[in-house]
Amino acid sequence: MANQSAARFEFIGHALAGDGPFRPVVTTDGNGRAINVGTSYLVKYPRESQEKFARRCELAFYSSPLSQACSRFVGYLSTRPAVRELPHDLYASMAADIDGKGNSIGVFWQQFMTQFKARGSMLLLVDMPATMAPSMAAQMETRTAPYWTAIKPEDVTDYSLGDDGRFDFVAFAGNYTDQDGARIPCTWRFDRLGWQATDQEKNILDAGEHPLSECPVLIGTEGGDFPHFGPFAPIADLSKRLFNLDSELDEILRSQTFSLLTMNVPQGSTSDQKLDAARVAGQTIGTNNLMVYEGTAPGFIAPDSGPATTYITRIDKLRDQIAEIGLSVATVNQQESGIAMQMRFASINAELSSFAERMEDLERRAWELSRQWLQMTQAPSVEWPRDFNVADVEKELKILADMQASAMPVEVIAAQQKRIVSIQFAGAEQEDAAKITQAIDDRVREVQ
Repeated sequence: MANQSAARFEFIGHALAGDGPFRPVVTTDGNGRAINVGTSYLVKYPRESQEKFARRCELAFYSSPLSQACSRFVGYLSTRPAVRELPHDLYASMAADIDGKGNSIGVFWQQFMTQFKARGSMLLLVDMPATMAPSMAAQMETRTAPYWTAIKPEDVTDYSLGDDGRFDFVAFAGNYTDQDGARIPCTWRFDRLGWQATDQEKNILDAGEHPLSECPVLIGTEGGDFPHFGPFAPIADLSKRLFNLDSELDEILRSQTFSLLTMNVPQGSTSDQKLDAARVAGQTIGTNNLMVYEGTAPGFIAPDSGPATTYITRIDKLRDQIAEIGLSVATVNQQESGIAMQMRFASINAELSSFAERMEDLERRAWELSRQWLQMTQAPSVEWPRDFNVADVEKELKILADMQASAMPVEVIAAQQKRIVSIQFAGAEQEDAAKITQAIDDRVREVQ
C-alpha cells in the first residue's frame, strides 16, 4: 500500500524543524538584492511583485511553535524518568549507546518523542550488525549488538499491515553504506522473514534473513492504526498561518511606520510641476518620504495604526490557540479559577500518562526484539511513570500564601507544601524527597 499520508507528514516535519518552505531559498542579484524565491509557505499578495515577495521571504522569521510545544511536552515527560532493569551487562552496554551513534537510551528517546509527538506516528527499527562477534565479551567490546533507529513516517514508500496491526512488510527511503564506506541512496524493505536494500535502479545491494518473530520495524502511534496523526498535528497548520501573519505584520510596519512629509504647492500646478517640486525637495529630504499637494500647509501624515493593531490581535489569538492545543502550563486566561486550573492540569497529566503508556509498550517490544537478536533468555523490563504531577508552581505558591493568610489548619498548609515539593522536586531521588517531606511533618508536630 502506497503511503498516501507522506506529504502531510512531511509538512509537519517542516513545521517542527523550521526548514523546507519555512526557510525558502532566496535568489539575489549581483548587488545582493532579493529578486526571486523558491518554494515558500508564505503566500504572495495578489498585487505583490516577485521582487517584493522575495524580499519579504528573505526577512521572514519562523518562530517554530510546534517545536516549542513538543519540547515542552517531552520536558514534562522527562521529569519522571523510566525505570529499567537490565539483566545482562550487554543490555547495559546497549542502553549506553542504543543507536550505535553514541546516544544513550534517554537521549535517543527524547529525540524520538519530539518527532513522535509532532506527527502522532513514528517507526522504530531494531536491527543487528551484519557481522556477529564470537562471544558476549567480544560483542560488548566491539558494540556488536542490536541498535535502534528512528524512522519518520514520511520516508515510508510502501507497506502492508497484518491482522495483528503490525507490518507484514514496510519499505522506506534511506542510505546503504558499501564496503568502501560510500553512502548510496536506497530503499530498505523489511518483512516478517528478512530484509533487502535496493538502489534507485531496483538493483539489490544487500539482503538477508532474520531470526525474529515479527517484522523488526515497530509502529508507534498515539491511537489507531498506522498512519495516524496526533493531537499536536493541527499546530503545524496554525504555525503556517502564524508564519504568514507575522510576515505580513512586519511588512506593514516596514512600509507604514514612518510618517510621510507633505509639502504645499501652488494651486493649479500641473502634474509635471508637482513632480519637479518633489524632485527638488527630494535632493535634501528624499523622494521616498515626501508627497506634494496643493492648498494646505506642509505637515506630516502618520499612517493609520488600525491594520497593525488588527494583525497583532489576530496573532495573539492564534498564539493562544497554539498554547491550548500544545498543553501549555502557562495560563492563557489570567482570571482562570483555581478549579479550572486544576482541571486543566489534570487533563495535561492524563495526556502525559497516555503517551508514557504507549512509549512503555514500544520500548518493551524493542527490548524483546533485541533479546531475540541476541538469542538471550531474558529481556530487560521497563516501567514508565503514570503520574507527572504537572502544575504551575507560581500559582501553587500563591494558593499556599492565601492559605497561610487565611489561617488554615497546619495540616492543610502542610499538604499544600508537600504538593509544591512533589512538583518542584519531581526528578529528585526518593530519599531526598522523603527528607523534605519529613521536615514538613516535623514542622507540623512542632506547631501542634
